[in-house]
Amino acid sequence: MKRRMLCYALTVILCFSFLPKALAILSLDSYISANFGRSYDVFSGPGRHYYRANMGKAMYGGGAARVYGSDGDWIMMGYQLSNGDYRIGYVHKDALSTAVYVNGDILPLHFSHYTAYAGGDCTVTDDPVINMKRVVSLPENTPMTVLGIMNTNWYYVEVNTSQGLMRGFVWSGYVRNSNVPVTAAPTPVPWPTAAPVTPTWPPVTAIPLRTYAPTITSVPWYPPTAQPAPTSAPLPLSSVWLPTAKNMYLIGNWPVYSGPGEYYYRANSGKATKGEGSCQVYGMENMGYGDWLLIGYALSSGGYRIGYVRAEAAGANIVNVPQLNLAYHTRRLAAAAPLTDDPEHIAPTVAQIPAGTYVLFLGNLYCSNAVWAFVEVLVNNQIMRGFVPVTALEAE
Repeated sequence: MKRRMLCYALTVILCFSFLPKALAILSLDSYISANFGRSYDVFSGPGRHYYRANMGKAMYGGGAARVYGSDGDWIMMGYQLSNGDYRIGYVHKDALSTAVYVNGDILPLHFSHYTAYAGGDCTVTDDPVINMKRVVSLPENTPMTVLGIMNTNWYYVEVNTSQGLMRGFVWSGYVRNSNVPVTAAPTPVPWPTAAPVTPTWPPVTAIPLRTYAPTITSVPWYPPTAQPAPTSAPLPLSSVWLPTAKNMYLIGNWPVYSGPGEYYYRANSGKATKGEGSCQVYGMENMGYGDWLLIGYALSSGGYRIGYVRAEAAGANIVNVPQLNLAYHTRRLAAAAPLTDDPEHIAPTVAQIPAGTYVLFLGNLYCSNAVWAFVEVLVNNQIMRGFVPVTALEAE
């Protein structure tokens, strides 16, 4: 009996060693029923720059759906496909305007943000309910951000994959809280079998018609840990400006990324670095991947670069750095535009963004006698931030 209890205890310890350290993880087991009446594009995350299933054509076609909550201007929902599979993704809140019914209030999702790493044979699915089909496989030790948990064993994560930036579900047995290889491999965790019972969906006639659409509280695209959601109406985008930069001395050498995280594009063939010395600091941002400084600095070639370094680079001066108050609002390009990290010299072009591309507008910057829009965009499955002429954006 003692031996059996000891084996059970070791099994529990071994299982929990592969889970994120933080225990307060958002549960996604609650939902309300809804029917949005007609077809809408579906993305794996709250934005058009996220991976879109079905070869970029994933679409909700109307009918019964499960709504888990809202993330900014997007609604996280699940719906059944014609082939019997299930998909969880996001539709824009415009779907509320055509809703046949919404059986309850759509509440904001306050996601957790814990870094974890993929174990061997780790895969991502958008269907943790019925058939658990693989969307993409992750190389071992791929970093991911754990956002929530569903049905006890499915971690909801955000990760940069070979298919692009993606949100989806990973079986808990393949999630580690460290990228250090384990010396003793755990008992292999089998891929779960399909659920024997197909979920029953409430008939439309059984739910009373709602004559109004619930209000979705506006929160940032990635809810920053250091910045509360605004309590008043958002300002017009033309009034959102990057703060005036302040001179500051940074200590040590730091990798520079185009956005506040290591999965963002890094210039100079992945080698962009800010050495110890002075630079201009615009502010600090936290998108769930730690605190990052938005800085501008001169290059040895005579150019200039605006990008992000970890906040530790400021040392004791970090207390003097304000939080960035960015817009996080989806806009579309009315005309093709160059994306640059050097609005001072208007060169070089990091990427050419086609007309019609959706970008995440962050703020305006006046530089070189022109107004530039600071945006985030997905280019060739690489997420990056940079500047485009504000005239290239469609009017509000």
